[in-house]
Amino acid sequence: MILLMYEPVQTHLHRLQQAAPDQEIAIAHSLEEAQRLIENAEVVLGNRYFIQSLPFARKLRWMQSNSVGVDIILTEKQLLLNKGITLTCARGVYDTELAEHTLTLLLGLFRNVHLLRDEQRAHSWQRHRLRTVHGSRCLILGWGSLAQEIARLITAMGGHVSAVRNQPHNSEEHGIPLLGQKNWQILLPETDALIICLPKTPETHHFVNGSVLDQLSSGAFVVNIGRGGTLDDQALLERVQAGQLAGAALDVFEEEPLSASHPMWAEPRILITPHVGRSLEGPEFKWQPLFEENLARYVRGEKLLNIVNYEKGY
Repeated sequence: MILLMYEPVQTHLHRLQQAAPDQEIAIAHSLEEAQRLIENAEVVLGNRYFIQSLPFARKLRWMQSNSVGVDIILTEKQLLLNKGITLTCARGVYDTELAEHTLTLLLGLFRNVHLLRDEQRAHSWQRHRLRTVHGSRCLILGWGSLAQEIARLITAMGGHVSAVRNQPHNSEEHGIPLLGQKNWQILLPETDALIICLPKTPETHHFVNGSVLDQLSSGAFVVNIGRGGTLDDQALLERVQAGQLAGAALDVFEEEPLSASHPMWAEPRILITPHVGRSLEGPEFKWQPLFEENLARYVRGEKLLNIVNYEKGY
């Protein structure tokens, strides 16, 4: 049985049925239904109710997440491993949207759009000396498909991009210099924009901390488009407030939603967006084609797309 943890539109349901014509497809409309139905499910598609119902699974072999990051699901990693469940994620589905949002944040910082908006509200006409992405030096932490799309867009605008990859040595890919774990920090003093595209794992918690931020110049910007917790938000705020950094743009935070009393709201040089790099969807979802393709592969016994490495956490 294939268990859907979401309400499918009819066209999507029809394509799933075509991909697995001999399989029963059930839909969990509530947590109670999910916990009952998962007992006989071989496949689960979708996140909703999954963590709460996982202990009841007896036959489950594969779970397809509709999220790119799977850190919440991996809080039950040992149970997944014990049950022999393959986990796949939605890697790549939102690359275009997230990369566009990243570029929007970068342009906002370089062109002072957030500060100009504040001056507009104050009816204040002030000319500024502004910077350009063209000619800038951007360092991307991470080298997954999202980082590669961000690098493509920045390069197309004339920016210079380097990236950091989870590997011991330096390399190059698509014309982009890739630094390894040992020496990537040597680029920080000459970096105009540090862009964080890291998954959330125990190893990446506060990967960008005070020590890293202190190596950036006072004219540098920081952008976090990856996962909250990979950046030490408090350390960043303190350095922006002290003038040690030119500013930041954050779409993800350690604390979500950001509380109304959080001091970050009051810092004019920090541009805040409320985790909308991947915007609201529905009833059609961008991950539907991936679900359909992966189900067809599963039925045919082929290798699934976006298999999560349990050791790496992504």
